[in-house]
Amino acid sequence: MAKIITIDVWGTLVPVEPAIKAVVDVLHKSLGGRIPYQTVQALINEERRKMKLARREKHEVVPPIYTLLDIQRQLRNRGINTFFDVYQTQDAIDDAISRLEITPYEDAVEAIKHAKAEGYRIGIISNVLLWRSRATRKLLETLGISQLVDLQLYADDIGYVKPAVQIFEAAKTLLLGDVEPDVYLHIGDDFYEDFLGALMAGYGAVLIDRREQHTKRELTEAVPCRAYIVRSLKALPLVLHEAESCIKPS
Repeated sequence: MAKIITIDVWGTLVPVEPAIKAVVDVLHKSLGGRIPYQTVQALINEERRKMKLARREKHEVVPPIYTLLDIQRQLRNRGINTFFDVYQTQDAIDDAISRLEITPYEDAVEAIKHAKAEGYRIGIISNVLLWRSRATRKLLETLGISQLVDLQLYADDIGYVKPAVQIFEAAKTLLLGDVEPDVYLHIGDDFYEDFLGALMAGYGAVLIDRREQHTKRELTEAVPCRAYIVRSLKALPLVLHEAESCIKPS
């Protein structure tokens, strides 16, 4: 039986909030403290909103350095003539992300270990945010997560972003070659990019709903045999049992 799981990084495996704060800290320092911290924070939050919109509506990969160029443009439009080197700042952001002192979500790590023990091939699929994928790769290596997975695939590697079908297809091919999986589940915390993205690609989806925005139950089967919503990835063994019980004998 060919079985694969792909999983998102930020918000699913590790918390994203410390990373966003690190970006704000670096940019505020690059601006020499001439702009109030809250203003820099608001600029970063607005850029995140625009990036997510571009991904959902146009499936566009937005390079992180483009975000810094856009922030420069916004500052000039506001009459704030301050300069920062976008290349040096991007390098500093990547370095800060790669060195983050954070703890992975324990339920996610245990879920990966369980799936591996059950014979699943595991891949990471992640969009890029305000830092390049090399920073995430280095962080995951430091945290011991890289060693648990068979593949890491990022939007800036392949030129496609979740929810585009191509990124899920690429992960499937890289994990299994020409073999069609009996079970393919993608796990993530974003309703549009992860959950709907996987379903539109024709695969199974697991939405991790840590804030209980969509369910208060431990496990909700949103679409029989295809879509599941969980409050914690402690429920993944049950999801896998449900998904595998849907496989029709050949």
